[in-house]
Amino acid sequence: MNTQALGVEHYLAGMRAALDDLPPHEVAEIMEDVEAHVAELSTELGDGETLEQRLGSPEQYAQELRQAAGYPSRTERLPVTTKNNWLTRPRAAAWGLVAATGITLLAGAAALREPAVLLLPGVILVLSLLLVHDRGPLQQEIMNLPETHRLKKWLTPEEGTPAERALTYLRSLQPAWWLARAGLLGLGAVLLAGRDILGFLAVAAIAVVSVFAGPRAKVDRRWLWVSLPASALAVGLLFQVIDVTANQLAYNTSRSSYTPPVMESYENIYAYDENGKLLTNVLLYDQDGRPINAPQSYDSCRNTNGPEPVIPANRYPRPKIDYENGVCYTVAPGVSAPSSTESTTPSTSSSTSGSATPSSVPPTSVSPSK
Repeated sequence: MNTQALGVEHYLAGMRAALDDLPPHEVAEIMEDVEAHVAELSTELGDGETLEQRLGSPEQYAQELRQAAGYPSRTERLPVTTKNNWLTRPRAAAWGLVAATGITLLAGAAALREPAVLLLPGVILVLSLLLVHDRGPLQQEIMNLPETHRLKKWLTPEEGTPAERALTYLRSLQPAWWLARAGLLGLGAVLLAGRDILGFLAVAAIAVVSVFAGPRAKVDRRWLWVSLPASALAVGLLFQVIDVTANQLAYNTSRSSYTPPVMESYENIYAYDENGKLLTNVLLYDQDGRPINAPQSYDSCRNTNGPEPVIPANRYPRPKIDYENGVCYTVAPGVSAPSSTESTTPSTSSSTSGSATPSSVPPTSVSPSK
């Protein structure tokens, strides 16, 4: 190994020693890019020039990388992550954000009916944000997670492809979405105003904060813990509003196409016995003892000496009332007996033949003065 290679290895070993307070996988990610850069820079050194003269000491260069990546200085030591300790603070915060966003989307679809469902994603968001709020605006620890790299790779299509152009167009619509998101959240708050004052205040506060969270999330990734769940809540509310509107339209359509049954009114009732004989002076009552009147507005002859009618309104067959010269005449209607479909014995038919076809009841007159 030549002197130049020995110098590079010595320099890199000094950097690793200066970064040994960080978790091993994070040190590996930092050194992955640095090794190639240091090796290339060593080939450009002049006679008698060293890497320390170009980059500073390994400790100084490592400190610069710490600051650029958002790591605390070496005096604020981080616990060393072993291979078995996969649940680190950054990973817990990242997965908390993902879980809270998904739960918020589902809760948003039910928030108008039960606003209390928003408490669960709210608690998850607060706990996950507490894990990273002191790690700087870049949140480099989360950006260096393997799953974050895979997500970024999946969301970065090849340049010049239709997917890349579509993604670029969607990113240009972000300001419009921030306003639309605030509008949807404001609509949800208005719908909750008359039913749940706490839900109204919570959703209204999220709507206001979401306006500021959108642009700030580009420079301070800690605002993602507000922006992403707010977007999920807005989409969930949109789904619920569409569902309620569709159900209301379907109800109105079915209601407009419904034809109510025709209620036939009866002005008179004729009661016959089993032999087909017309019964007169029949009084009808319902199960509560109230008189049954065919037309409720029946105007019978009333006694001038009291409120009770001379002819009860629930007496059937009901006479016809004719007013002439100030006298109320009651004329019983002439009705033929309905035809019988049942056969009867000769003795029965002969005994009832005289009454099978009743004649009209002789007219009677009632004076209101009686």
